[in-house]
Amino acid sequence: MLNKRVKIYISIIITLGLFFIIYSMLNVPRNRIVDIILFGFFAILAESMPIHIAKEISVSVAFAVDLMAVLVFGPYEGALIAAIGIAFQIVKDPDGRIKHLFNFPYYKTLFNMAELALSVGIGGLIYKYTGGFPGTYVYPKYLFSAILGAMVYYILNTSIVAVLLSLLTNKSIAYVFSKEIKWMVPNFLFLAFLGIVMSEAFVRIGYISIILLFIPLFMIRYMFKLYMDSKQSYYDTINVLVKALDAKDKYTAGHSKNVEKIAALLCREFGFSESHTEMVRIAALLHDIGKIGVKEEVLNKPGKLTDEELSLIQEHPQKGYEILKEVPSLKDVSVWVRYHHEWYDGSGYPEGLKGDEIPLEAQILSLADVFDALVSDRPYRKAFSQEEAYKIILEHEGTQFSPKIINAFKKAFEKSREEFKHDF
Repeated sequence: MLNKRVKIYISIIITLGLFFIIYSMLNVPRNRIVDIILFGFFAILAESMPIHIAKEISVSVAFAVDLMAVLVFGPYEGALIAAIGIAFQIVKDPDGRIKHLFNFPYYKTLFNMAELALSVGIGGLIYKYTGGFPGTYVYPKYLFSAILGAMVYYILNTSIVAVLLSLLTNKSIAYVFSKEIKWMVPNFLFLAFLGIVMSEAFVRIGYISIILLFIPLFMIRYMFKLYMDSKQSYYDTINVLVKALDAKDKYTAGHSKNVEKIAALLCREFGFSESHTEMVRIAALLHDIGKIGVKEEVLNKPGKLTDEELSLIQEHPQKGYEILKEVPSLKDVSVWVRYHHEWYDGSGYPEGLKGDEIPLEAQILSLADVFDALVSDRPYRKAFSQEEAYKIILEHEGTQFSPKIINAFKKAFEKSREEFKHDF
């Protein structure tokens, strides 16, 4: 159920967007109607072939098509073409269901149409009123205006969506941008370039350019989809390993997922890039993979472990390293996993590293691992509360944890206390 703030925001965007769509219809010359319809079909096709990055996030080549429409015809025509593309798209979601205008919630369709028409149209107006002239060669005379218009289009589009996500999730807009939106910038840069190239081709040779560009445009889309599919297979393999470990160690089932979440929050405090954070998250999921080589009766023993049993448990970071080091793409991950039980004062294992000898990523895994262990039930004790776990962590500054990792932990905990909540 949508809360009041979300409903008000959606209503405002729909009202503004529909006003702009109607205004655009009144300002489009009649001789452009056929062009709008033809380009509308092209936009529908582009919108109907998204690549799903996550369950609720997808990208498509439609940005290039909409930008091309603005540069070729103008802001009002571009807004209408974008609205047509989003309204009549036919999409298969990650669950395999077909979504279209007649089985999709009307307010979602109206919101998507409205925000896209506003973004495209205003981006087009920026292009026009900074010297750009629709229907002529962009390069070199109007290139700056085209880039500026594309940036405004992108910024408006992502900002409107970011505000909605912020309202829906009760997270700050800055967090939404850094977590959900920032990764799309390279995609925007490439599609902006593609849109400008496509508009140049259309001005030179007309509609035949759409046919000529159609094949390479969707070949690019196909290659990106292959990349995403291979990446998904990679994550599926990791998840299978994690599930195998969860099945073996019943007391820590779900632990790796929680460590992944906390580690990502700490990475954000250190300003890690998305790709760097992604590798740390993979390490978090696999940090206990060495326990696959430990007997179940030892892992699940309800009482105190003997010295021999404790020694077996303490072998898991090294065993994890030996398992992961054979995978070229996990070379760094294997090192972080190996050292995630080292202590800042040198009293950890397996090598007794101290201070900055311990990789920062391994320190992140260590703190995330300990915090989730503290807020989880164990055979020998009940779970601590979040506040209790927080205080215990701080008490180990200078011994188990470095001052810099504690500082990052404090900031992350203050900003995102709910994110630290134990999910399993």
